Amino acid sequence: MTKVSLIPCESYERERVERAVREALSSLGGMAAFASPGMRVLVKANLLMKRAPERATTTHPEVVRALCREIRAAGAQPVIADSPGGPFTLGALRGVYDACGMRAIADEGLAELNDDFSSVTRAYPEGHAARSLELLACAARADAIITVGKLKTHGLTGMTGCVKNLFGLVPGTIKAEYHARYPDVDDFSDMLLDLCACARPALAVLDAVEAMEGEGPSGGRPRHVGAILASPDPHAADAVAAELIGIAPEQVTTLRAARRRGLLGAAEVVGARVEELAVSDFDIPMQKRGVLSGAWWLGHIPAFLKPRPVFTHKSCDGCGTCLRACPAHAISMDENRRPRVDMQRCIRCFCCQELCPKTDVNVYRNPLFKWLR
Repeated sequence: MTKVSLIPCESYERERVERAVREALSSLGGMAAFASPGMRVLVKANLLMKRAPERATTTHPEVVRALCREIRAAGAQPVIADSPGGPFTLGALRGVYDACGMRAIADEGLAELNDDFSSVTRAYPEGHAARSLELLACAARADAIITVGKLKTHGLTGMTGCVKNLFGLVPGTIKAEYHARYPDVDDFSDMLLDLCACARPALAVLDAVEAMEGEGPSGGRPRHVGAILASPDPHAADAVAAELIGIAPEQVTTLRAARRRGLLGAAEVVGARVEELAVSDFDIPMQKRGVLSGAWWLGHIPAFLKPRPVFTHKSCDGCGTCLRACPAHAISMDENRRPRVDMQRCIRCFCCQELCPKTDVNVYRNPLFKWLR
């Protein structure tokens, strides 16, 4: 039975976070169980976009900082890395590192910041959806990977945590290609599980001190949960996190795929009990698919009844981020630099919502079919 540490952490005050992270790791054998002297350990934080930590869009720097201290204490070298949404360039990445608080960690001498944009193709013949995967070279070279997710709702997968966080190991625009290659959410989720198995993270840590509810992963609101989770199994960590905020495993497409593939077993929760920290009224914009999932007639639902992105033109400044992010090339800009979407081409990946810097994109779900994703 896989252990999941669930440790209360009421704020991002430095000493409190360090204590919670240390306690979470101690239940799993300490950082020495995952990092040894001389190892290079890739710390894969969720750095979705250039946004301040208090917005709860990205992994909080105090959680990353505490982990880096533990890695260094074990004699290993932490390297913080991610391929955020949008352009994967040195200027853009530096801006993300600065805004998300990662630069300050490096300036303390606690970690390196990855600035290598090269990638490698790693064969994965055991994959269910992907038989090979394009990964950041720094991830392929790392002696160990720690996925440090942020607990948030997600318009496509239902929730993002430790498994979905690993999608940031796919470099730059290749992520958009993967969305186009796997337009069905279940196929996309199988690819995420293949990616997780291929990357083989040694440890999964989840920042659930301040989570995001509503229109996540970038357009929702911070919601206090007050927890740090850790486990050697990212699927188990995500399952306990989903229970914390009241999302059934069937509502989270990666957990549904993990259960279908026999990767999601019972977990032994150590530390606090789930019911002690559970949030009963977490705002989850989707509803259960339940027994309707996979019904033969779902493919015949008219397009106008399916979920779709809706743009708030009144506040949109026409930056074009959604246009560049759309893997299906379904978005165009009108004469007033306002986005329009061709729903015949839209694959409902909701990258436009995920990457909109002003949160001017929402996902509309017909009240009759809210369970559709």
